[in-house]
Amino acid sequence: MPAVIVKKEEKVASVFAAMSNPDDIQEFKTKFKEMYPKEWQHIIAVYQKEERADIKHKGHPMPEPEKYLENTYKVARNKR
Repeated sequence: MPAVIVKKEEKVASVFAAMSNPDDIQEFKTKFKEMYPKEWQHIIAVYQKEERADIKHKGHPMPEPEKYLENTYKVARNKR
Protein backbone atom coordinates (compact mmCIF):
# COMPACT_ATOMS: atom_id res chain seq x y z
CA MET A 1 0.00 0.00 0.00
CA PRO A 2 1.43 3.43 -0.93
CA ALA A 3 2.03 6.00 1.79
CA VAL A 4 -1.03 7.88 2.96
CA ILE A 5 1.01 11.10 3.08
CA VAL A 6 3.90 11.57 0.65
CA LYS A 7 7.00 13.07 2.33
CA LYS A 8 5.22 12.80 5.67
CA GLU A 9 8.25 13.51 7.89
CA GLU A 10 9.09 16.72 6.01
CA LYS A 11 5.50 17.95 6.18
CA VAL A 12 5.13 17.08 9.85
CA ALA A 13 8.41 18.88 10.61
CA SER A 14 7.17 22.00 8.82
CA VAL A 15 3.92 21.89 10.80
CA PHE A 16 5.89 21.71 14.06
CA ALA A 17 8.07 24.62 12.88
CA ALA A 18 4.94 26.73 12.26
CA MET A 19 3.37 25.96 15.63
CA SER A 20 3.53 28.39 18.55
CA ASN A 21 3.21 25.55 21.10
CA PRO A 22 4.66 22.20 19.98
CA ASP A 23 3.05 20.51 23.00
CA ASP A 24 -0.47 21.32 21.77
CA ILE A 25 -1.88 18.38 19.83
CA GLN A 26 -4.96 20.38 18.82
CA GLU A 27 -2.79 23.12 17.33
CA PHE A 28 -0.88 20.45 15.40
CA LYS A 29 -4.09 19.05 13.91
CA THR A 30 -5.40 22.50 13.01
CA LYS A 31 -2.09 23.62 11.46
CA PHE A 32 -1.73 20.40 9.47
CA LYS A 33 -5.21 20.87 7.97
CA GLU A 34 -4.44 24.53 7.17
CA MET A 35 -1.02 23.88 5.65
CA TYR A 36 -1.85 20.65 3.84
CA PRO A 37 -5.55 20.60 2.95
CA LYS A 38 -4.98 18.20 0.02
CA GLU A 39 -3.18 15.73 2.26
CA TRP A 40 -5.96 16.02 4.87
CA GLN A 41 -8.54 15.23 2.19
CA HIS A 42 -6.38 12.31 1.04
CA ILE A 43 -6.27 10.90 4.61
CA ILE A 44 -10.08 11.05 4.71
CA ALA A 45 -10.38 9.48 1.25
CA VAL A 46 -8.02 6.60 2.10
CA TYR A 47 -9.89 5.98 5.34
CA GLN A 48 -13.24 5.91 3.52
CA LYS A 49 -11.81 3.54 0.92
CA GLU A 50 -10.63 1.22 3.71
CA GLU A 51 -14.07 1.41 5.30
CA ARG A 52 -15.79 0.45 2.04
CA ALA A 53 -13.37 -2.44 1.51
CA ASP A 54 -14.11 -3.79 5.00
CA ILE A 55 -17.25 -5.68 3.97
CA LYS A 56 -16.95 -8.25 6.75
CA HIS A 57 -16.74 -5.48 9.38
CA LYS A 58 -13.63 -6.95 10.91
CA GLY A 59 -11.89 -3.62 10.94
CA HIS A 60 -8.89 -2.40 9.01
CA PRO A 61 -5.49 -1.12 10.10
CA MET A 62 -6.10 2.57 9.44
CA PRO A 63 -7.46 4.62 12.35
CA GLU A 64 -10.09 7.33 11.87
CA PRO A 65 -8.63 10.49 10.26
CA GLU A 66 -8.51 12.55 13.49
CA LYS A 67 -6.86 9.65 15.32
CA TYR A 68 -4.42 9.23 12.41
CA LEU A 69 -3.27 12.84 12.87
CA GLU A 70 -2.99 12.35 16.65
CA ASN A 71 -0.82 9.27 16.10
CA THR A 72 1.30 11.17 13.57
CA TYR A 73 1.78 13.95 16.14
CA LYS A 74 2.73 11.53 18.94
CA VAL A 75 5.26 9.64 16.80
CA ALA A 76 6.89 12.89 15.62
CA ARG A 77 6.82 14.36 19.14
CA ASN A 78 8.63 11.33 20.54
CA LYS A 79 11.38 11.67 17.90
CA ARG A 80 12.17 15.25 18.90
